[in-house]
Amino acid sequence: MTKRILIGLMFVGLTVAFIVFAIATKTKPPQRVQLPPTPLVETLIVQSDIQQFTVDSQGPVKPKLTSNIVAEVSGRISEVSDNFRVGSFVNEGDTLFTIDKANYIANLRSAEASLAQAKASYQDAKARSDQAKKDWEKIGRGKASDLVLKVPQLNQAKASVQSAEANLLRAQRDLSRTNVKAPYSALIKSKQVDLGQYVNVGFTVANLFGTEAAEVRLPLADRELAFLQLPQQGIEASYPNVILSGIYAGKPQAWQGKVVRTEGVVEENNRLTYLVAEISDPYGLTNKQNASTPLRFGTFVNAEIEGITQDNLIVLPRSALINKDQVLQISDESKISIITVDIVKGDKDIIYVNGGITDGAEIIITPIENPINGMLVKRVSEAEAEKAAEKNKKEEATPENDNSVAVSQ
Repeated sequence: MTKRILIGLMFVGLTVAFIVFAIATKTKPPQRVQLPPTPLVETLIVQSDIQQFTVDSQGPVKPKLTSNIVAEVSGRISEVSDNFRVGSFVNEGDTLFTIDKANYIANLRSAEASLAQAKASYQDAKARSDQAKKDWEKIGRGKASDLVLKVPQLNQAKASVQSAEANLLRAQRDLSRTNVKAPYSALIKSKQVDLGQYVNVGFTVANLFGTEAAEVRLPLADRELAFLQLPQQGIEASYPNVILSGIYAGKPQAWQGKVVRTEGVVEENNRLTYLVAEISDPYGLTNKQNASTPLRFGTFVNAEIEGITQDNLIVLPRSALINKDQVLQISDESKISIITVDIVKGDKDIIYVNGGITDGAEIIITPIENPINGMLVKRVSEAEAEKAAEKNKKEEATPENDNSVAVSQ
């Protein structure tokens, strides 16, 4: 039994020694070098051309005209127009509401009677003055005094007529002011009175926004003014056009406007210059084609102001720019070169380049992490071509399905 145990232990020992020796002498497989993946990039073949700059800005839409309407006579409101509602549109001369006319009609009749009485007194005084002049010519000597010719009485009667005429005009004006009218075509922004309410002179009754034109104040940094063709002070010239964009009914819309003036000062708090753009008929009340997309007051809009033109400019997407003033150019060998360019102007999405790139250069427009000169990249178009070729090879290698049917006899 002892001999068998020793033989078993010896066999186990030899087996373990053999396994250890085999592991120690096993040839290690060659290690594969893990190469970093080649970045896929999109490219753009550039070409210089004449470009027109645009200058971006933004601001809220406001009415060109706005007025607080006040009562010019006092009284109780007896009639109210159906259009005298917040949000309603009114035309120039439309009556908004009427103040009770009874007292003002009575004042007018009294003024008319006073004028008639004053005219009668004037006629009497004039007749007496003419008669005194005739009597003096018959019996008098020398030049008659004004008292003899009753001139003071005539002048007093004449002044009474003028005073009565002024009172009549005042009564007529007050009567006409009982009809409170819109001074221009407008939108009723707010109102403070209604039927049956008593108003006093000077009481604000409504606030109106004129609908003939709207304005947008567009702030610009001083450096942006270099890209606009603005007329000099005192020189008549055309201001640039502007395209406004915003949201109406949940959809993006655009409106055409025109810069009409600059405010002429630099704001102290932000050091910006303000241009004012005007939009005619923003609600489409006269031009029915614009009625479907009104530009409502208070809408916040983005503005693209038409700028100057310049030759030999290359336009690139901003994604092509690295390190503030560099771009990546790709060679025929799919290697990149870092090129420093002269940027004339940069917008939110594009940049204008005026040097450093030649026509026909292929520029990478896909961002690359830590690019270096000579780095290999692969164009997206090349990668797609390779995938298509591999797909064709697989389809060719796949045997065609045998659609024949074996018939047993």
